[in-house]
Amino acid sequence: MTKDELIKQIETEWDNLQAALDGLTEEQMHQPGVVGEWSIKDILAHITAWQTRLITTLFKAEKGVTPDTTEAGKTVDQMNEKFYREMKDRSFDQVWDDLDASYHQILSRLEGWKEKDLFDPKRFKWMQGKPFAEYIAGDSYEHYAEHAAQIREWRKTIGN
Repeated sequence: MTKDELIKQIETEWDNLQAALDGLTEEQMHQPGVVGEWSIKDILAHITAWQTRLITTLFKAEKGVTPDTTEAGKTVDQMNEKFYREMKDRSFDQVWDDLDASYHQILSRLEGWKEKDLFDPKRFKWMQGKPFAEYIAGDSYEHYAEHAAQIREWRKTIGN
């Protein structure tokens, strides 16, 4: 994969996520039970939280600072629960604006990266032998694809 291909994959899965949301009403965006008890708004806030972490990681890596990729040893589920509690009372408009802004900031930040820094598995010691692009994928296009599929499945259950 090249940097251009990485960016294209992020854009493609972002569009896929947007398509999964097309036609939903405001009421449906707030309806619980899409993933566990989460609504679509909660899922979008969740994606935003991980995108924000990715932006911070990109910034720190650019500056040569080892990012905190584990948040003091918390599991992904514990982090997800923390993000949910922090963001559950935010308005849909706030969630949407932050989701969109963080997505565009990821793309903007990636423009300045060199291919070797993204794909060399030895570039960042804290990546433990994996290329940084794998980390980026997990918090961007793989994440979008995962949740777009869940939203589509939920839509089938409500006949939409």
